[in-house]
Amino acid sequence: MKVEIKKVAVKDVLFSVFPLAVFVIMLLTACLEIFKPEATLTVSYLMGLVLYAIQGTLIFLVSTVVFVAVYNFLCALGIRGVRVELEDK
Repeated sequence: MKVEIKKVAVKDVLFSVFPLAVFVIMLLTACLEIFKPEATLTVSYLMGLVLYAIQGTLIFLVSTVVFVAVYNFLCALGIRGVRVELEDK
């Protein structure tokens, strides 16, 4: 069965597990900065890493909202959306 995704709700993207997953990935990426040779572990350095993860999450979520808005706009113009083929089990 082929299904076409014609509209993605922005609030469903923002109020799902997606932002939490992005934050965890950004936090893990920030934690890899600890292994740099010039890193000195202080409280301010660790707080900077957390703020870096929050900043990366916000940038990624804003980019995602813009992408979803453009996708919905193009689908409203009549351009074909993403098609997914599903099969029953």
